Parts: sequence; C-alpha cells; structure tokens
Amino acid sequence: AEEEPKDVSGDNTPPPPTPTSTPAAPSAKTAADATKTEANKKEEEPEEDLSQLSPEERKVKEDQKAAVKKKEEGNQLYKSKKFEDALAKYDEAIALDPKNMTFLSNKAAVYFTQKKYDECIEMCKKAVEVGKEHRAPFEDRGKAYTRAAKAYQKKKDLESAIKMCNEAQLENYDKDTQRLLKTLELEKKKADAIAYQSEEKAEEAKQRGNDHFRSKEWGPAVEAYEEAVKRAPKNAAIRNNLSAALCKIMDFTGAKRQIEVALELDPKYVKAWARKGDIEMVMKEYHKAQDSYKKGMELDPDNKVCKEGYQKVVAQINYGRSQMSESEKKEQAAHAMADPEIQAILQDPVMQQILKDFGENPNAAQEAMQNPGVRAKIEKLIAAGIIETR
Repeated sequence: AEEEPKDVSGDNTPPPPTPTSTPAAPSAKTAADATKTEANKKEEEPEEDLSQLSPEERKVKEDQKAAVKKKEEGNQLYKSKKFEDALAKYDEAIALDPKNMTFLSNKAAVYFTQKKYDECIEMCKKAVEVGKEHRAPFEDRGKAYTRAAKAYQKKKDLESAIKMCNEAQLENYDKDTQRLLKTLELEKKKADAIAYQSEEKAEEAKQRGNDHFRSKEWGPAVEAYEEAVKRAPKNAAIRNNLSAALCKIMDFTGAKRQIEVALELDPKYVKAWARKGDIEMVMKEYHKAQDSYKKGMELDPDNKVCKEGYQKVVAQINYGRSQMSESEKKEQAAHAMADPEIQAILQDPVMQQILKDFGENPNAAQEAMQNPGVRAKIEKLIAAGIIETR
C-alpha cells in the first residue's frame, strides 16, 4: 500500500482538539505524599526573625516557644494517663511563660481528672487571674470558670458552682455552660427542699394549723399546713389537713390536688377517700364521688362519712338532676366531658354502638347491660350527666 502523504504544505491550520478526560482522583498514596509535602513546607518555612529584638525580647520569644513545646509534651503524657508527669511538664511551661493562662488551665484539667477538686478550683481561679491580667481571650477565661463550676458540682457545693457558671457567662456566653447552669439550679432547688425537711418542725407547723383551723382562721391555717407539707412532703395526714383548709377558702381544685397526692402516698387512707368524695360532690363530679366513696367503703365498710356520702351522691344522681336548670345540666355534662375516663368510654366503638342501641334497638341494649363491665360504664355516664334517665 502507498504511504499517506505527509503534510509539507506549510498549512498552519491547527489539528482538531484531542478529547480530554476527567482527571482521576488522587490515590491514598498521592494524598499522603501531598500531606508530607505540606509538612515539609512548614518545616522549611523560615523561623521568625528575632534579630531586630533586644536580648531580653528575644529571650521572651524563645521561652514562649519552649513553653508551648513543654505543654505539648504534657498533653501527650496526659493522654497516656501519666498525670504526675504531665503536671511536671505544665509546671515547666509555666516557669518559661508565666503570663499564659493556658498552662494553668491544663493543670486544672489534670486535677479534675484526678478528682482533686480543691486543687482544680484553685488552679482555675489562678488561670482566670493571670488571664485577666494579661488580657487572655474571654473564651479561655469563661472555660476556666466553667471547669471550676463542674468541680464545685462534684463537691456538692451547688451555690458556688452556680456562681462560677454566671461568671463564665459574663466572660463569654456559651450554650453548654447555660445548660449546665440550668441543671445546677434544678439540683440546688431539690437539694434545698430536702435540706428543709424535718419531721419535728412539720409537726409543729401542723399543730399551728390545727389551732388556726379550730379558731376558723382559714388563711393562717392554710399557711401553716403548707409549711408543714414542705417540712414533710410525704406525710399524707398533713396533706389531708391542708385539703380541708383549702376547702374552707373555696379552693376546691387545690384541695383535690392535695388529697390526690395524699392517696398516692397512702392508698388505704379512708379519711382521704371520704374527703375526695366530698370535694367531687361540690365540683359536681358525681361519677367520681361515687367511686371515691365506694373505695373508702371497700377499705372500711362501716365508715360513716363514706356511707352517708355514697347515699347522697346516689340520690343526687337519681333525683338531683330533676332539680337542675338546663344550664346547670349543660355545665355538669361539659365538666364531665373533660374527664379522660369519660372520653375513653365515649370513644369506645362498642360503647358507641350500645348507646345507639338504647334508641334504636332497646333489646340489644338491655342484653348488653347484663355485662357487669358495660353496666358500670353506663352507670358512670349517668352519674356524670352524659346520659339522662327518665
């Protein structure tokens, strides 16, 4: 075959462009080489020119660099849990550069890890002092205060811990420190409440409340019983007394809340079940009052208050609604509808069908009423004023 002729015409037309491909990603080796090159560049970077400094200034600069190296050595020792050796290195750094608060903060961190909280606090305060004197960053000063707060927390000195957190936030606001502050405040509130408790002083306050109650001094009686509750929050009898006093000032919601706590503390407290029923009667929660009196009679069948209360609530359910105005009936029903138990009954598909059957299929409804569980729910709805009998 003949050879293709070579272009010797001197035509300067450029050849068509060669297709380019996307360069391949650097391999791990290439990346490592690049990192190494960067490291070499740093090593090759010229050191700071100290020739224009005085001998004293030059020594300060050299000592500062040496101090940083000592700190780095200390950090490695700290990571290796060689705490005493780390402290020694930080001391060497401090001796070389006593104006740098960082080395003091490093020592504080070691002390905290060693659970030497007093030494940690002392070092944090010293770090802040040095930092303020030599204008260290606000963030560094805030961190030192926060570490001191954590050390105080470990010592159960919550008041001092809170103070340190507030100081830290003044230096430099930090979200983590703010969360710590809120935690400390809650811990202190709980600790103060526990420290305030005293059975002896609770009894004294209770007796003062009894005296006021007998004298019909309802306000002072409430105050005395409230003091007694703070002194002995797990005393069910004191909460029962407070509930009685709150009833006298017409605070039935508060009275009910106290009696419910009393029953949580002592579910077999018959007097509390009786009082709960009485309060629920006043609040027109007849279905609840009926249950409360029943529970009291289950514990003490001969309890006069529960027996009389039960008779009253049954009479109210059976005949009392006939004496109510339409607005009063609506108010009672609306109040009952806020009860989760009533809501659960009305939302039950089975109960919805039975209620529908009372109007459309009475025989089916009557058959369903033979079930004790269904009967109990229907009676509760009647007592609550949701269903009205004729």
